[in-house]
Amino acid sequence: MSHYRNGALLIALIFILPLSSFSQALDSVMNIYANNFPQEKVYVHFDKKIYNPGETVWFKAYIFTGADPSLFSKNFYTELSDADGAIIERKVFPVLEATSAGNYDLPKTLKSRHLHFRAYTTWMTNFDTAFYYEKDIRVYDKKTDSGVTVVPQQALIQFFPEGGDLVAGVESMVAFKANDQYGLPVKVKGVVQDGKGKELTSFDAEHDGMGKFPVTPDKGDSLIAVWKDEHGVERRTPLPEVRSIGVVLRTITGHQKILFSVARGAEGGPEYKHLTIIGHMHQHLVYKAKINLDENFMSGGTIPTAQLPTGVLQVTVFTDMNVPVAERVVFVNNNEYSFSPQLAILSKNTNKRGSNNLQIEVPDTLKSNLSIAVTDATADGDFPDDDNIISHLLLLGDIKGYVHNPYYYFSGTADSLMNRLDLVMMTHGWRRFKWDQVAKGKLPLIKNPESDYLSLKVEVLGIDPYKIAKEESLNVILSKKDSSTQMLQVPHLTGIKFGVTGLVFFDTAKAYYQFNVNRKLSNEAAVTFNTGLVKGPRQARPLTRIYDGWTAEDSLYLRRNRFVMEEAARIQPIIDQKIKTLEAVTVKGRQKTDAEKLDEKYASGMFAGGDAYTYDLVNDPYAVSMMDIFQYLQGKVPGLQIVTANGPGGTPSLTWRGSTPSLYLNEMQVDAQQLQNTPVSDVAMVKVFRPGSGVGFGGGAGGVIAVYTRKGGDEKRNDANFKGLDRATLVGYSVMKEFYVPNYLETSPESVQEDIRTTLFWKPFLLTDKDNKKVSIKFFNNDISKKLRVVLEGVNEEGKLTHIEKIIQ
Repeated sequence: MSHYRNGALLIALIFILPLSSFSQALDSVMNIYANNFPQEKVYVHFDKKIYNPGETVWFKAYIFTGADPSLFSKNFYTELSDADGAIIERKVFPVLEATSAGNYDLPKTLKSRHLHFRAYTTWMTNFDTAFYYEKDIRVYDKKTDSGVTVVPQQALIQFFPEGGDLVAGVESMVAFKANDQYGLPVKVKGVVQDGKGKELTSFDAEHDGMGKFPVTPDKGDSLIAVWKDEHGVERRTPLPEVRSIGVVLRTITGHQKILFSVARGAEGGPEYKHLTIIGHMHQHLVYKAKINLDENFMSGGTIPTAQLPTGVLQVTVFTDMNVPVAERVVFVNNNEYSFSPQLAILSKNTNKRGSNNLQIEVPDTLKSNLSIAVTDATADGDFPDDDNIISHLLLLGDIKGYVHNPYYYFSGTADSLMNRLDLVMMTHGWRRFKWDQVAKGKLPLIKNPESDYLSLKVEVLGIDPYKIAKEESLNVILSKKDSSTQMLQVPHLTGIKFGVTGLVFFDTAKAYYQFNVNRKLSNEAAVTFNTGLVKGPRQARPLTRIYDGWTAEDSLYLRRNRFVMEEAARIQPIIDQKIKTLEAVTVKGRQKTDAEKLDEKYASGMFAGGDAYTYDLVNDPYAVSMMDIFQYLQGKVPGLQIVTANGPGGTPSLTWRGSTPSLYLNEMQVDAQQLQNTPVSDVAMVKVFRPGSGVGFGGGAGGVIAVYTRKGGDEKRNDANFKGLDRATLVGYSVMKEFYVPNYLETSPESVQEDIRTTLFWKPFLLTDKDNKKVSIKFFNNDISKKLRVVLEGVNEEGKLTHIEKIIQ
């Protein structure tokens, strides 16, 4: 369902002028953007706020395009990295009804106190990465988290003229935002002086370090703010430069309308007298007007918003030369964005292992897709204004920068609350469009088109394409981890490429294949398989604003997590005593190594034996986690330098002692891109010969990298039914672990052990419709909690959102 109606576009003429060719081109390009390049945004519901090493991070993702659940993407990517940006693990999950779910198991030996979670879809990789979903996750460290840490505050302030510029002789509203080195708000006050030290106005933070003040600068003014933070420390910060030529855009949010004014400076050419103003939301053009400032320095108008969905509206002013000269984002709140499930506590028992029963009822007939978490809340305090599904999908997903306590702005409808939300809009940028490209009619370059779930992409390398018959195809038997099989016929697409889409499987699968026309083709060429998933970055962004201490509000979390970790340490020896281990029997004797066996099996001629670095990927459990063979080799071979061009996922360049190594796949020479497209899960062995080894064509002056794909017998397997067929290993979606809920009404060994779980219940897919409006939930308390928090979030098929929190005590 789309929230945009034909009647939502209002074309207004102020001092009527004929529509320009740019205006018509703008309409056309924006329609193409809206229809062909929808922008996705993601919100992720986590089970809780802070984790201990050894615990599981549970999450559910909701994917939207504009104000609607996205029906576009099918693949959801997640990355977990440490504070230095090193990616710990990367997982990919299928998207079902605009949602996805998964988990990460944190190692008990985890050293990092800060983790970073990043998530995106295949489609989102084609656009600005600033709109990926990102969240910092705090991990309790019993060795270093010993209490509340007081860190000296470093206050900063930024000034934001409304519309973008200060223009000489024109009154502007200037917003400001003050925060510390970690992005947290700081209370400030001060005055604005001109270049001669004359005081022009004063300012005082109104809410969360933000405020605003009017000022009318003169030509040539150099304005400076003299201000003090909450500790009385005085600082001086210059305001943005005063321009002699320009336009000032100002807005006021009213009931179901946005009032705007546009004023120009006294100087400037005719291009500043004939202007176009547009309003657009989620790439849909919803308002456009022509403004004539020939005889007047100021004009204004009204943008009706009653028919718009709640969300961020961007207003932009252009000259008649197609140049954007002022821009402003405003928030439209028509309070139609939510629905209200009923969360009833049927029975509660916070005693040790007490039984609890909840019921969720969605009274209307629309389908809904919900997630629910029940966690320990004994000492975690209340954080009602934290980011949630409503604040993120309506606000944070469409602006850049950190917003403190974003749900606060949805806690009511008072004018004062709306004014404070407008301060957020004035101090945060929004740049999904590059207007210079729009003016030229230039469209985004799509490097990663969205696919229908997993693909089976096959390339035949080392052979001339004309030797592949047009009617050639592949018969593939896909053997999955659950012992099921799937028969596929993979058609010939073009040249050396074969492919099919629409596959769903988890973990890994073995593809047994045979060409239909030329059955010897796999012996004459190197055949590579991949599932079409986008390669992620090798390195994530390091965390630059990490607060290593704990604030006063975090101290309750700190004490609770310390108690849980101490309990875990206390009961671990008891558990260990119940586990009987057998001593390993060591057999001494010289046997061929697995690498030597692989060399005998795969290498031939000049590639056999020799003085080379040999890597056995069959018995390397970490190899499959690498994005490509170059990431696997990085740092392993002394002197070999591997640099990725054009950012993450780009084609790598290799140098060794000033020369470029030669690359071989199954002893057939290939280029770097072909080798990069070979899934690591297909690789059995890599041999790296030093420069001047004499191996390969040309003597290997820059060294030789020889990659060998797997053959039968590399792993223990039961594939008697597929005898005689070639085989490839495919990496599918990450396995979604099932949340374990103990049943203490039944006698079991687990019920004897101490229970210190901090997440008591997690259900990522709680679905209702007209025939199933009620869902019942039953769970048991642990041994230590006396207060429980229940969080229910979700979306219905119309895109309306819900967020409910309740306490059980």
